[in-house]
Amino acid sequence: MTFSGTPSLYMRVFCSAYGYESTAGFQRTFEQNGGKVVQKLWAPLNVADYGTYISEIDPTVDAVLIGFAGSNSVRFLKQYEAYGMKGKIPVISGMIATDEGVLKKMGNEAVGIISAGWYAATLDNPANKRFVEEMRAQYKEDPGYYSVGAFGAGLMLEHALQSVNGNIEDKKAFMNALRHVHVPQDPRGDIILDKYGNPIMNVYIRKVERKNGRLANTIIKTYPAVSQFWTEDPTKFLAEPVYSRDYPPARYLEK
Repeated sequence: MTFSGTPSLYMRVFCSAYGYESTAGFQRTFEQNGGKVVQKLWAPLNVADYGTYISEIDPTVDAVLIGFAGSNSVRFLKQYEAYGMKGKIPVISGMIATDEGVLKKMGNEAVGIISAGWYAATLDNPANKRFVEEMRAQYKEDPGYYSVGAFGAGLMLEHALQSVNGNIEDKKAFMNALRHVHVPQDPRGDIILDKYGNPIMNVYIRKVERKNGRLANTIIKTYPAVSQFWTEDPTKFLAEPVYSRDYPPARYLEK
């Protein structure tokens, strides 16, 4: 998800920790690789009309990054196309902006969007194929961020319980098993936890395409076994300020 050298627009929508941290992480890596964030536009939650924000986009940028979720993604992308922006400035996004749960409500306005995430319903492994088939059979929909997240948490609990022979009453043994859980057949791929309790798992670069009559996130690149720190040194990273609306500072913002 990096572009070299030339300016790009950095845009997000909601003011939760998730939104700040995911977009700040993008900015950090993007600028480390030669990119420039030249704009930040902050819209309140549940904006009905994004026209004001779309009209502020610098027409010279190479891409727009969005951090929307749920119906916000649907509204923004439809309006982005309606304002004639699709095909002029490409959109890249966080994982949930094009989650399978909202793709079903989108049309051609979503085609071509690139995102990064730890899951897509198109993942080609036996565990995911079975998971997708069962989700479609029972709910008539593809699984996405929320469904596979809950399912994966259940798998971790199951593996930890199996390793202590179901003796959850031994809290010390169970918590130790949970901290060292290894789930080799999660729909997302092979998963373990780091010493901080966060998953180490594959991260996928995805592109929205139309497959068999429905929109889907297809995998175009895989980064295997990614930790929460990516390539950063954990000790140095944790000593820095928490990602926020203004950290890391953007060095190239247009005045």
